[in-house]
Amino acid sequence: MSDAPAPTVRFDRLSRRGVLLGLSAAQVALLAAALVIVVSAEYTAGAPGVLATSPAWIALATLALGNAAGRPFVAWLPVVAQWGLRRLMRRTTYLSRPMSEHETDTFSLPGIPGRLTLAESGDTGAGLVFDARAGMVTAVLEVRGRGFILDEPGTQARRVASWGRVLGSLCQQPEIVRIQVLHRTLPGGTAEVRRWWLDHVMSEASDTARRVAELLTDADRRSDRQECLLAVAVRAPAVRRRGTRQLAVASMAIVERYLVSVAEALVGADLDVGRWAGPGRFTQMVRTSYDGRVPRPDAHDSGATAVGVLGPMGVSESWDSVRTDTVHHAVYWIEEWPRSEVHAGFLQPLLLAPGVRRSFTLLAEPIPPARALRDIRRAKVEQTADAAQRVRIGRLEDESTRAEAADLLRREQDLVAGHGDFRFCGLITVTAPTSEALDVACVATESAAAQALCEVRRLVGQQGQAHAAAAIPLARGLL
Repeated sequence: MSDAPAPTVRFDRLSRRGVLLGLSAAQVALLAAALVIVVSAEYTAGAPGVLATSPAWIALATLALGNAAGRPFVAWLPVVAQWGLRRLMRRTTYLSRPMSEHETDTFSLPGIPGRLTLAESGDTGAGLVFDARAGMVTAVLEVRGRGFILDEPGTQARRVASWGRVLGSLCQQPEIVRIQVLHRTLPGGTAEVRRWWLDHVMSEASDTARRVAELLTDADRRSDRQECLLAVAVRAPAVRRRGTRQLAVASMAIVERYLVSVAEALVGADLDVGRWAGPGRFTQMVRTSYDGRVPRPDAHDSGATAVGVLGPMGVSESWDSVRTDTVHHAVYWIEEWPRSEVHAGFLQPLLLAPGVRRSFTLLAEPIPPARALRDIRRAKVEQTADAAQRVRIGRLEDESTRAEAADLLRREQDLVAGHGDFRFCGLITVTAPTSEALDVACVATESAAAQALCEVRRLVGQQGQAHAAAAIPLARGLL
């Protein structure tokens, strides 16, 4: 056994900085407007004027300083306004039209604006999804680990360091827009065993073989299997005077070069790299995220791809959940990662907890080192200005402010040492066949997140967009 220490990780706290004493620009503007109303009323009409205008300045001050569910009232305004507008325009419901004519290589998905183009790479065979609106091309790679939890600490440390080098190399490639690590739990954990038994034993057609096949089928309904996908979004080259289809074809050579480099980096990180998902496999992945009936894992890219019906047959979005076809979903945002130093496998209770069908997504946007250093210097200037303002008004500095300053210093030291910097977001999608089962699964997920030392928040007013970002391997950011 190795005596090497177990690998640990440490996350930065969620930044709460503002333009003045932790207040955002919108809060400062509302307070300034309230102060202008009070001063104007005092100088024009005295105390009666202040009393007469009290509904206005009290409402502005309440919007600026009040909070609900841990968020300021002013932060809720865009969410509520967008939700109300979408409800008014009936954009919270989506129905597919299978009888209408569809183009053979384009499709649209609810929660994602515009149409997407699906093409097949000539060299890698990957299905390339071109988004003209976002100006990027996405491909999906199937990967597998090698039993990280059961490895000895020395092997774990080496693999964590290798994965860190992969992330650092992505920061050095400016054409990579975003990566998405999607780990999801699907039913059918014994599908491969059952398929082997049917292919090699059932040919004898004995009673014992039939009985074992029935037992495997029953176990398949009760067991789960894990699937890990890596979606890579590459910036599409600017090609003038060409349509979407021509631009997608022109992008293939550049995109394929980046895909090959990413696959080689993953092999160096001791990951079992599968093949890039072709158009047929990508269609199956998308359908799995919408429908409760999961296809067999051995259904590959054979046959033609019906791109026109790639999305769901129907979607109904509510304030805190979304229903797609035959299942219900609820999306959580990881608001706070562990605040203390934890083992690198701290997500095990959340990823491997049985009994709940869920998907975990980590969205990471590489930040070029030069821009990351500029952002850090700007944040340090803001912290210095806030500290001077607190001293001026006699306000004490709390521990959270000091912890945030220490996180900022550590980020700068890591960048100077040659490490990469990322802007990342964690999302969890919980899936259940009924709304009652969804409530039970959400409670279990919140408990598993607490065991992983993560604070999660259920997203509201944007479940449709959140599901598209969290459950579909397209490396889409949360708008």
